[in-house]
Amino acid sequence: FTGDLKGTYYKLGGLTDEQRTFLRSNGFLFQKPKTTNLLTNAGAARFWPESRGIFHNDSKTALAWCNEEDHCRIISMSKDGDVKDVFRRFALLSDSLKQVAEAQGTRFMTSPKLGFLGTCPSNLGTGLRASVMIKLPYLNRDPRLLEKVCAKFDLQPRGSAGEHSAAVGGKWDISNKQRIGFTEVELVQKMVEGVTRIIGIEEMLA
Repeated sequence: FTGDLKGTYYKLGGLTDEQRTFLRSNGFLFQKPKTTNLLTNAGAARFWPESRGIFHNDSKTALAWCNEEDHCRIISMSKDGDVKDVFRRFALLSDSLKQVAEAQGTRFMTSPKLGFLGTCPSNLGTGLRASVMIKLPYLNRDPRLLEKVCAKFDLQPRGSAGEHSAAVGGKWDISNKQRIGFTEVELVQKMVEGVTRIIGIEEMLA
């Protein structure tokens, strides 16, 4: 890759202690699923850590996890709240990986009816989860209310460290609940509009 996507790839099985510390401190390092995990029992962790790796661009705003859970998980992120730029980078990385795959005689697994095919049925369709991290100290007082509010806008709240985690300091990860039946652009727009309404409710409570 060149330009905005120029970066570094790390083989999971060949990490030095320094690289492991660096990746972990940035939240880029994924872990082997626990032996009690459904994925492990389904065979997703066999031959660990062979054929697995982590890529990030130089500015640390684009990330790809290879064979962590899916064959490739693409992540675009930013701390400045510029959703449009994050989506642009996501599309660029997605298209670039598609071109590389096709040049090597392969392609992403897709179905005309179900969309992209991965390990989790909830990701059928676009496979896209667009999210923002926002502090909601007042809605945080009643997580059940927050879930109901998010559901009104087809959104899902997650804790500060992802699914099934606590919202430390009232910081929530709010994302689109749907994946299938809408385009990537529509899902991002639903997230933006829903989060805007949620912020309005938070301000009203304040």
